[in-house]
Amino acid sequence: MLRIRSVALFIVNAAVLLASLTCHVYYPRSDQYLALFVVPLLCIVAPYILTLPLTVLLIAGNILFFVFYAVIGILDTVDVFIFAVLLVVSSGINYLVIVIRGKICFQKKRDIDRREREYNSIVKELEGIERKGRIVERELARISRLYEITKQLSSVLKFNDLLSAVFDFLENNFKFRTAHLLVFKKGVFTQGFTKSIPEEGRNGSKSDEETINYKALVSYMKKKEFKQFFLERQDEKKLFESAGIRSDTFFVYPIFVEDISTVLVIEGANKLGYNRFGIVVPQMALELRKVELYEKVEELSIVDGLTGVYLRRYLMDRLEEEVDRAKRLKLTFSVGMIDIDHFKRCNDTYGHLVGDAVLKEVAGRLKFSVREVDMIARYGGEEFCVVLPETTKDLAATVAERLRASVAASEIKAFNEKIKITVSAGIATYPADGDKVSSLIEAADTALYKAKRQGRNRVMMA
Repeated sequence: MLRIRSVALFIVNAAVLLASLTCHVYYPRSDQYLALFVVPLLCIVAPYILTLPLTVLLIAGNILFFVFYAVIGILDTVDVFIFAVLLVVSSGINYLVIVIRGKICFQKKRDIDRREREYNSIVKELEGIERKGRIVERELARISRLYEITKQLSSVLKFNDLLSAVFDFLENNFKFRTAHLLVFKKGVFTQGFTKSIPEEGRNGSKSDEETINYKALVSYMKKKEFKQFFLERQDEKKLFESAGIRSDTFFVYPIFVEDISTVLVIEGANKLGYNRFGIVVPQMALELRKVELYEKVEELSIVDGLTGVYLRRYLMDRLEEEVDRAKRLKLTFSVGMIDIDHFKRCNDTYGHLVGDAVLKEVAGRLKFSVREVDMIARYGGEEFCVVLPETTKDLAATVAERLRASVAASEIKAFNEKIKITVSAGIATYPADGDKVSSLIEAADTALYKAKRQGRNRVMMA
Protein backbone atom coordinates (compact mmCIF):
# COMPACT_ATOMS: atom_id res chain seq x y z
CA MET A 1 0.00 0.00 0.00
CA LEU A 2 2.87 2.38 0.85
CA ARG A 3 4.61 1.59 -2.46
CA ILE A 4 1.45 2.40 -4.41
CA ARG A 5 1.14 5.73 -2.64
CA SER A 6 4.82 6.52 -3.33
CA VAL A 7 4.48 5.73 -7.02
CA ALA A 8 1.27 7.73 -7.19
CA LEU A 9 2.98 10.73 -5.62
CA PHE A 10 5.84 10.60 -8.15
CA ILE A 11 3.32 10.28 -11.01
CA VAL A 12 1.33 13.27 -9.78
CA ASN A 13 4.53 15.31 -9.41
CA ALA A 14 5.63 14.34 -12.93
CA ALA A 15 2.17 15.18 -14.27
CA VAL A 16 2.35 18.64 -12.72
CA LEU A 17 5.76 19.28 -14.29
CA LEU A 18 4.58 17.90 -17.60
CA ALA A 19 1.49 20.09 -17.48
CA SER A 20 3.65 23.16 -16.85
CA LEU A 21 5.94 22.24 -19.78
CA THR A 22 2.97 21.64 -22.07
CA CYS A 23 1.53 25.04 -21.26
CA HIS A 24 4.90 26.58 -22.16
CA VAL A 25 5.03 24.81 -25.52
CA TYR A 26 1.44 25.45 -26.63
CA TYR A 27 0.68 28.64 -24.79
CA PRO A 28 3.96 30.50 -24.55
CA ARG A 29 2.38 33.71 -23.39
CA SER A 30 0.46 32.07 -20.46
CA ASP A 31 1.66 31.92 -16.87
CA GLN A 32 2.70 28.28 -17.19
CA TYR A 33 4.96 28.42 -14.17
CA LEU A 34 1.93 28.88 -11.89
CA ALA A 35 1.36 25.11 -12.05
CA LEU A 36 4.72 24.75 -10.37
CA PHE A 37 3.23 26.00 -7.07
CA VAL A 38 1.52 22.61 -6.75
CA VAL A 39 4.97 21.01 -6.33
CA PRO A 40 5.58 22.49 -2.79
CA LEU A 41 2.20 21.14 -1.78
CA LEU A 42 3.29 17.68 -2.90
CA CYS A 43 6.51 18.10 -0.89
CA ILE A 44 4.41 18.89 2.17
CA VAL A 45 2.64 15.52 1.74
CA ALA A 46 5.80 13.63 0.76
CA PRO A 47 7.20 13.06 4.32
CA TYR A 48 4.00 11.21 5.27
CA ILE A 49 4.20 8.93 2.22
CA LEU A 50 7.83 8.63 1.11
CA THR A 51 10.95 7.60 2.92
CA LEU A 52 13.60 10.23 3.50
CA PRO A 53 15.79 9.14 0.50
CA LEU A 54 12.79 9.16 -1.83
CA THR A 55 11.74 12.57 -0.53
CA VAL A 56 15.27 13.92 -1.18
CA LEU A 57 15.12 12.36 -4.65
CA LEU A 58 11.76 14.02 -5.31
CA ILE A 59 13.04 17.43 -4.17
CA ALA A 60 16.25 17.08 -6.20
CA GLY A 61 14.28 16.17 -9.34
CA ASN A 62 12.02 19.16 -8.93
CA ILE A 63 14.96 21.53 -8.37
CA LEU A 64 16.64 20.21 -11.55
CA PHE A 65 13.41 20.90 -13.43
CA PHE A 66 13.38 24.43 -12.01
CA VAL A 67 16.99 24.91 -13.19
CA PHE A 68 15.93 23.68 -16.63
CA TYR A 69 13.21 26.34 -16.63
CA ALA A 70 15.79 28.94 -15.72
CA VAL A 71 18.02 27.85 -18.60
CA ILE A 72 15.20 28.20 -21.17
CA GLY A 73 14.21 31.56 -19.70
CA ILE A 74 10.91 30.69 -18.00
CA LEU A 75 12.24 31.27 -14.48
CA ASP A 76 15.04 33.44 -13.27
CA THR A 77 17.58 32.54 -10.62
CA VAL A 78 15.56 34.11 -7.80
CA ASP A 79 12.50 32.07 -8.75
CA VAL A 80 14.54 28.87 -8.72
CA PHE A 81 15.95 29.74 -5.30
CA ILE A 82 12.49 30.52 -3.89
CA PHE A 83 11.01 27.28 -5.24
CA ALA A 84 13.97 25.28 -3.88
CA VAL A 85 13.58 26.88 -0.43
CA LEU A 86 9.82 26.19 -0.49
CA LEU A 87 10.43 22.51 -1.29
CA VAL A 88 13.12 22.02 1.36
CA VAL A 89 11.33 24.01 4.08
CA SER A 90 7.91 22.40 3.48
CA SER A 91 9.37 18.90 3.57
CA GLY A 92 11.78 19.70 6.39
CA ILE A 93 9.09 21.17 8.62
CA ASN A 94 6.87 18.14 8.13
CA TYR A 95 9.78 15.76 8.77
CA LEU A 96 10.48 17.71 11.96
CA VAL A 97 6.82 17.40 12.91
CA ILE A 98 6.98 13.66 12.21
CA VAL A 99 10.14 13.29 14.33
CA ILE A 100 8.68 15.29 17.21
CA ARG A 101 5.42 13.37 17.01
CA GLY A 102 7.38 10.10 16.91
CA LYS A 103 9.30 11.06 20.03
CA ILE A 104 6.09 12.09 21.77
CA CYS A 105 4.42 8.84 20.73
CA PHE A 106 7.47 6.89 21.83
CA GLN A 107 7.46 8.65 25.19
CA LYS A 108 3.75 8.01 25.55
CA LYS A 109 4.22 4.38 24.58
CA ARG A 110 7.03 4.06 27.08
CA ASP A 111 4.80 5.63 29.75
CA ILE A 112 1.98 3.32 28.73
CA ASP A 113 4.31 0.32 28.92
CA ARG A 114 5.58 1.48 32.31
CA ARG A 115 2.06 1.98 33.60
CA GLU A 116 1.04 -1.36 32.16
CA ARG A 117 3.93 -3.00 34.00
CA GLU A 118 2.93 -1.17 37.16
CA TYR A 119 -0.68 -2.22 36.63
CA ASN A 120 0.34 -5.84 36.12
CA SER A 121 2.52 -5.64 39.20
CA ILE A 122 -0.36 -4.18 41.23
CA VAL A 123 -2.70 -6.85 39.87
CA LYS A 124 -0.25 -9.58 40.90
CA GLU A 125 0.17 -7.94 44.29
CA LEU A 126 -3.60 -7.69 44.70
CA GLU A 127 -3.95 -11.35 43.73
CA GLY A 128 -1.34 -12.21 46.37
CA ILE A 129 -3.16 -10.06 48.93
CA GLU A 130 -6.43 -11.72 47.95
CA ARG A 131 -4.89 -15.16 48.46
CA LYS A 132 -3.50 -14.09 51.81
CA GLY A 133 -6.86 -12.52 52.63
CA ARG A 134 -8.62 -15.81 51.97
CA ILE A 135 -6.12 -17.56 54.23
CA VAL A 136 -6.65 -14.92 56.91
CA GLU A 137 -10.42 -15.19 56.52
CA ARG A 138 -10.26 -18.95 57.01
CA GLU A 139 -8.03 -18.49 60.06
CA LEU A 140 -10.33 -15.79 61.42
CA ALA A 141 -13.29 -18.11 60.90
CA ARG A 142 -11.48 -20.78 62.94
CA ILE A 143 -10.59 -18.23 65.60
CA SER A 144 -14.16 -16.95 65.66
CA ARG A 145 -15.45 -20.49 66.11
CA LEU A 146 -12.96 -21.05 68.93
CA TYR A 147 -13.99 -17.79 70.57
CA GLU A 148 -17.69 -18.63 70.28
CA ILE A 149 -17.02 -22.04 71.79
CA THR A 150 -15.03 -20.57 74.68
CA LYS A 151 -17.97 -18.27 75.39
CA GLN A 152 -19.90 -21.40 76.27
CA LEU A 153 -17.67 -21.65 79.33
CA SER A 154 -19.24 -18.45 80.64
CA SER A 155 -22.17 -20.37 82.11
CA VAL A 156 -19.83 -22.29 84.45
CA LEU A 157 -19.53 -20.81 87.94
CA LYS A 158 -17.79 -23.58 89.92
CA PHE A 159 -14.09 -24.37 89.70
CA ASN A 160 -14.48 -28.15 89.28
CA ASP A 161 -17.19 -27.61 86.66
CA LEU A 162 -14.86 -25.23 84.82
CA LEU A 163 -12.07 -27.83 84.76
CA SER A 164 -14.45 -30.40 83.29
CA ALA A 165 -15.68 -27.89 80.69
CA VAL A 166 -12.09 -26.98 79.72
CA PHE A 167 -11.20 -30.65 79.15
CA ASP A 168 -14.33 -31.14 77.02
CA PHE A 169 -13.47 -28.01 75.04
CA LEU A 170 -9.92 -29.25 74.37
CA GLU A 171 -11.14 -32.68 73.31
CA ASN A 172 -13.66 -31.24 70.84
CA ASN A 173 -11.43 -28.59 69.25
CA PHE A 174 -7.78 -29.69 69.38
CA LYS A 175 -5.81 -32.76 68.36
CA PHE A 176 -3.69 -34.06 71.20
CA ARG A 177 -2.96 -37.21 73.18
CA THR A 178 -3.13 -36.14 76.82
CA ALA A 179 -4.01 -32.93 78.65
CA HIS A 180 -2.82 -32.09 82.15
CA LEU A 181 -4.07 -29.20 84.28
CA LEU A 182 -1.87 -28.10 87.19
CA VAL A 183 -3.58 -26.00 89.85
CA PHE A 184 -1.74 -23.51 92.06
CA LYS A 185 -3.24 -21.54 94.90
CA LYS A 186 -1.32 -18.48 96.02
CA GLY A 187 1.77 -19.78 94.21
CA VAL A 188 1.72 -23.25 95.83
CA PHE A 189 1.11 -26.35 93.72
CA THR A 190 -2.00 -28.06 95.09
CA GLN A 191 -3.26 -30.67 92.63
CA GLY A 192 -3.17 -31.92 89.06
CA PHE A 193 -5.82 -33.24 86.68
CA THR A 194 -5.22 -35.47 83.66
CA LYS A 195 -7.35 -36.53 80.72
CA SER A 196 -6.26 -38.77 77.84
CA ILE A 197 -7.90 -39.09 74.44
CA PRO A 198 -8.78 -42.75 73.73
CA GLU A 199 -6.77 -44.31 70.91
CA GLU A 200 -7.56 -47.31 68.78
CA GLY A 201 -7.35 -50.44 70.85
CA ARG A 202 -7.82 -48.49 74.09
CA ASN A 203 -11.09 -47.96 75.88
CA GLY A 204 -10.05 -44.63 77.40
CA SER A 205 -11.09 -45.65 80.90
CA LYS A 206 -9.85 -43.85 83.95
CA SER A 207 -7.20 -46.51 84.58
CA ASP A 208 -5.73 -45.73 81.19
CA GLU A 209 -5.23 -42.04 81.93
CA GLU A 210 -1.58 -41.14 81.79
CA THR A 211 -0.22 -39.09 84.62
CA ILE A 212 3.05 -37.16 84.61
CA ASN A 213 5.62 -36.24 87.22
CA TYR A 214 4.26 -32.84 88.20
CA LYS A 215 7.25 -31.96 90.38
CA ALA A 216 9.74 -32.41 87.52
CA LEU A 217 7.59 -30.35 85.20
CA VAL A 218 7.02 -27.60 87.77
CA SER A 219 10.77 -27.47 88.42
CA TYR A 220 11.46 -26.97 84.70
CA MET A 221 8.71 -24.36 84.46
CA LYS A 222 10.34 -22.37 87.24
CA LYS A 223 13.50 -22.21 85.12
CA LYS A 224 11.35 -20.88 82.28
CA GLU A 225 9.83 -18.33 84.71
CA PHE A 226 6.39 -19.88 84.13
CA LYS A 227 6.25 -18.65 80.54
CA GLN A 228 4.57 -20.55 77.72
CA PHE A 229 6.76 -22.85 75.61
CA PHE A 230 6.63 -25.65 73.02
CA LEU A 231 9.10 -28.56 73.15
CA GLU A 232 10.00 -31.58 71.04
CA ARG A 233 11.57 -34.70 72.49
CA GLN A 234 14.83 -34.18 70.61
CA ASP A 235 15.26 -30.80 72.32
CA GLU A 236 14.78 -31.89 75.96
CA LYS A 237 15.06 -35.68 76.23
CA LYS A 238 15.86 -35.55 79.95
CA LEU A 239 12.73 -33.55 80.75
CA PHE A 240 10.52 -35.89 78.70
CA GLU A 241 11.92 -38.88 80.60
CA SER A 242 11.90 -37.33 84.08
CA ALA A 243 8.38 -35.89 83.70
CA GLY A 244 7.05 -39.11 82.15
CA ILE A 245 5.84 -37.45 78.95
CA ARG A 246 5.00 -40.19 76.44
CA SER A 247 4.39 -38.07 73.33
CA ASP A 248 7.14 -36.62 71.15
CA THR A 249 5.86 -33.06 71.62
CA PHE A 250 4.14 -31.06 74.32
CA PHE A 251 3.45 -27.44 75.13
CA VAL A 252 2.72 -25.48 78.29
CA TYR A 253 0.42 -22.49 78.74
CA PRO A 254 0.21 -20.77 82.16
CA ILE A 255 -3.12 -19.11 83.00
CA PHE A 256 -2.61 -16.65 85.85
CA VAL A 257 -5.24 -14.96 87.99
CA GLU A 258 -4.96 -13.59 91.53
CA ASP A 259 -5.26 -16.48 93.99
CA ILE A 260 -5.84 -19.47 91.70
CA SER A 261 -3.51 -20.12 88.76
CA THR A 262 -3.48 -23.06 86.39
CA VAL A 263 -0.92 -24.43 83.95
CA LEU A 264 -2.20 -26.38 80.98
CA VAL A 265 0.14 -29.09 79.63
CA ILE A 266 -0.82 -30.64 76.28
CA GLU A 267 0.95 -33.76 74.98
CA GLY A 268 0.96 -34.82 71.34
CA ALA A 269 -0.08 -31.49 69.81
CA ASN A 270 1.69 -29.77 66.92
CA LYS A 271 3.06 -26.25 66.66
CA LEU A 272 -0.07 -25.03 64.84
CA GLY A 273 -2.22 -26.21 67.74
CA TYR A 274 0.16 -24.44 70.12
CA ASN A 275 -0.26 -21.15 68.24
CA ARG A 276 -4.03 -21.48 67.99
CA PHE A 277 -4.40 -22.33 71.62
CA GLY A 278 -2.77 -19.02 72.51
CA ILE A 279 -5.87 -17.33 71.10
CA VAL A 280 -8.25 -18.88 73.64
CA VAL A 281 -5.95 -18.63 76.69
CA PRO A 282 -7.04 -15.05 77.56
CA GLN A 283 -10.69 -16.12 77.45
CA MET A 284 -9.94 -19.07 79.73
CA ALA A 285 -8.11 -16.74 82.11
CA LEU A 286 -11.19 -14.52 82.22
CA GLU A 287 -13.43 -17.50 82.95
CA LEU A 288 -11.07 -18.69 85.69
CA ARG A 289 -11.01 -15.23 87.21
CA LYS A 290 -14.81 -15.05 87.02
CA VAL A 291 -15.17 -18.39 88.81
CA GLU A 292 -12.71 -17.27 91.48
CA LEU A 293 -14.60 -14.01 92.01
CA TYR A 294 -17.94 -15.82 92.04
CA GLU A 295 -16.76 -18.19 94.76
CA LYS A 296 -15.43 -15.24 96.76
CA VAL A 297 -18.65 -13.27 96.33
CA GLU A 298 -20.70 -16.34 97.17
CA GLU A 299 -18.73 -16.76 100.37
CA LEU A 300 -18.84 -13.07 101.25
CA SER A 301 -22.57 -12.88 100.55
CA ILE A 302 -23.39 -15.37 103.34
CA VAL A 303 -20.58 -14.72 105.83
CA ASP A 304 -20.19 -11.71 108.11
CA GLY A 305 -16.87 -10.05 107.41
CA LEU A 306 -16.16 -9.19 111.05
CA THR A 307 -17.18 -12.28 113.00
CA GLY A 308 -16.82 -14.98 110.34
CA VAL A 309 -20.28 -16.42 111.09
CA TYR A 310 -23.22 -16.50 108.70
CA LEU A 311 -25.30 -13.42 107.91
CA ARG A 312 -28.95 -12.97 108.86
CA ARG A 313 -30.11 -13.33 105.24
CA TYR A 314 -28.54 -16.77 104.94
CA LEU A 315 -29.85 -17.70 108.41
CA MET A 316 -33.44 -17.01 107.36
CA ASP A 317 -33.06 -19.12 104.22
CA ARG A 318 -31.63 -22.00 106.24
CA LEU A 319 -34.43 -21.73 108.81
CA GLU A 320 -37.03 -21.95 106.06
CA GLU A 321 -35.29 -25.08 104.75
CA GLU A 322 -35.13 -26.54 108.26
CA VAL A 323 -38.84 -25.93 108.87
CA ASP A 324 -39.72 -27.62 105.55
CA ARG A 325 -37.43 -30.54 106.35
CA ALA A 326 -38.86 -30.95 109.87
CA LYS A 327 -42.43 -30.89 108.55
CA ARG A 328 -41.66 -33.42 105.84
CA LEU A 329 -39.72 -35.86 108.05
CA LYS A 330 -41.65 -35.24 111.32
CA LEU A 331 -38.51 -33.97 113.08
CA THR A 332 -37.82 -31.38 115.73
CA PHE A 333 -35.15 -28.69 115.98
CA SER A 334 -34.35 -25.76 118.25
CA VAL A 335 -33.42 -22.11 117.75
CA GLY A 336 -31.48 -20.01 120.23
CA MET A 337 -31.15 -16.21 120.37
CA ILE A 338 -27.95 -15.09 122.14
CA ASP A 339 -27.18 -11.49 123.16
CA ILE A 340 -24.00 -10.03 124.68
CA ASP A 341 -24.78 -8.46 128.06
CA HIS A 342 -24.07 -4.74 128.51
CA PHE A 343 -22.39 -4.50 125.09
CA LYS A 344 -23.29 -0.82 124.73
CA ARG A 345 -21.47 -0.08 127.96
CA CYS A 346 -18.44 -1.94 126.59
CA ASN A 347 -18.46 0.20 123.41
CA ASP A 348 -18.90 3.44 125.37
CA THR A 349 -16.12 2.55 127.81
CA TYR A 350 -13.46 1.03 125.55
CA GLY A 351 -14.43 2.23 122.05
CA HIS A 352 -15.73 0.53 118.94
CA LEU A 353 -12.44 -1.16 118.01
CA VAL A 354 -12.50 -3.05 121.29
CA GLY A 355 -16.21 -3.73 120.76
CA ASP A 356 -15.44 -5.29 117.35
CA ALA A 357 -12.73 -7.47 118.92
CA VAL A 358 -15.24 -8.64 121.56
CA LEU A 359 -17.80 -9.54 118.86
CA LYS A 360 -15.18 -11.52 116.96
CA GLU A 361 -14.01 -13.43 120.05
CA VAL A 362 -17.55 -14.24 121.23
CA ALA A 363 -18.44 -15.54 117.76
CA GLY A 364 -15.33 -17.69 117.77
CA ARG A 365 -16.20 -19.23 121.16
CA LEU A 366 -19.77 -19.92 120.03
CA LYS A 367 -18.61 -21.65 116.84
CA PHE A 368 -16.11 -23.74 118.82
CA SER A 369 -18.85 -24.98 121.18
CA VAL A 370 -21.37 -26.35 118.63
CA ARG A 371 -21.47 -29.31 116.27
CA GLU A 372 -20.59 -29.12 112.59
CA VAL A 373 -24.25 -29.58 111.66
CA ASP A 374 -25.26 -26.65 113.87
CA MET A 375 -25.18 -23.11 112.54
CA ILE A 376 -24.18 -19.82 114.17
CA ALA A 377 -25.29 -16.56 112.53
CA ARG A 378 -25.07 -12.88 113.40
CA TYR A 379 -28.66 -11.72 113.72
CA GLY A 380 -27.84 -8.04 114.17
CA GLY A 381 -25.54 -5.84 116.25
CA GLU A 382 -24.39 -7.88 119.27
CA GLU A 383 -27.12 -10.52 118.81
CA PHE A 384 -26.41 -14.03 117.49
CA CYS A 385 -28.67 -16.93 116.53
CA VAL A 386 -27.90 -20.64 116.78
CA VAL A 387 -29.80 -23.32 114.82
CA LEU A 388 -29.67 -26.84 116.31
CA PRO A 389 -31.06 -29.45 113.87
CA GLU A 390 -32.82 -32.52 115.35
CA THR A 391 -32.41 -31.17 118.90
CA THR A 392 -35.09 -31.38 121.57
CA LYS A 393 -35.83 -28.59 124.04
CA ASP A 394 -33.96 -30.27 126.92
CA LEU A 395 -30.90 -30.96 124.79
CA ALA A 396 -31.06 -27.44 123.39
CA ALA A 397 -31.05 -26.05 126.95
CA THR A 398 -27.88 -28.05 127.64
CA VAL A 399 -26.21 -26.75 124.46
CA ALA A 400 -27.22 -23.15 125.25
CA GLU A 401 -25.81 -23.46 128.76
CA ARG A 402 -22.54 -24.74 127.31
CA LEU A 403 -22.43 -21.75 124.95
CA ARG A 404 -23.10 -19.32 127.83
CA ALA A 405 -20.39 -20.95 129.95
CA SER A 406 -17.83 -20.89 127.09
CA VAL A 407 -18.19 -17.11 126.83
CA ALA A 408 -18.15 -16.44 130.58
CA ALA A 409 -15.30 -18.86 131.33
CA SER A 410 -12.46 -16.39 130.76
CA GLU A 411 -11.81 -12.73 130.12
CA ILE A 412 -11.55 -11.48 126.55
CA LYS A 413 -8.28 -9.80 125.61
CA ALA A 414 -8.90 -6.91 123.23
CA PHE A 415 -5.84 -4.81 122.43
CA ASN A 416 -4.57 -3.73 125.88
CA GLU A 417 -7.85 -4.42 127.63
CA LYS A 418 -9.09 -7.49 129.51
CA ILE A 419 -12.88 -7.58 129.68
CA LYS A 420 -15.28 -9.90 131.46
CA ILE A 421 -18.11 -10.68 129.03
CA THR A 422 -21.31 -12.70 129.54
CA VAL A 423 -24.23 -13.59 127.30
CA SER A 424 -27.93 -14.27 127.78
CA ALA A 425 -29.85 -16.80 125.68
CA GLY A 426 -33.45 -17.71 124.85
CA ILE A 427 -34.43 -21.09 123.34
CA ALA A 428 -37.47 -22.06 121.24
CA THR A 429 -38.22 -25.49 119.77
CA TYR A 430 -40.15 -26.61 116.68
CA PRO A 431 -43.05 -27.36 116.70
CA ALA A 432 -43.86 -26.82 120.37
CA ASP A 433 -43.05 -23.08 120.36
CA GLY A 434 -43.95 -22.35 116.75
CA ASP A 435 -44.30 -24.00 113.35
CA LYS A 436 -43.07 -21.02 111.28
CA VAL A 437 -39.75 -19.21 111.14
CA SER A 438 -41.24 -15.93 112.37
CA SER A 439 -43.01 -17.55 115.34
CA LEU A 440 -39.89 -19.48 116.36
CA ILE A 441 -37.70 -16.34 116.22
CA GLU A 442 -40.30 -14.39 118.21
CA ALA A 443 -40.54 -17.13 120.88
CA ALA A 444 -36.76 -17.37 121.26
CA ASP A 445 -36.49 -13.56 121.38
CA THR A 446 -39.15 -13.38 124.09
CA ALA A 447 -37.24 -15.97 126.13
CA LEU A 448 -34.04 -13.96 125.64
CA TYR A 449 -35.56 -10.78 127.06
CA LYS A 450 -36.95 -12.81 129.96
CA ALA A 451 -33.35 -13.85 130.70
CA LYS A 452 -32.29 -10.20 130.49
CA ARG A 453 -34.99 -9.15 132.96
CA GLN A 454 -34.00 -11.87 135.40
CA GLY A 455 -30.42 -10.68 135.74
CA ARG A 456 -28.60 -11.66 132.49
CA ASN A 457 -25.87 -14.31 132.06
CA ARG A 458 -28.46 -17.07 131.95
CA VAL A 459 -30.53 -19.27 129.59
CA MET A 460 -34.33 -19.19 129.46
CA MET A 461 -36.72 -21.50 127.60
CA ALA A 462 -39.76 -20.34 125.66
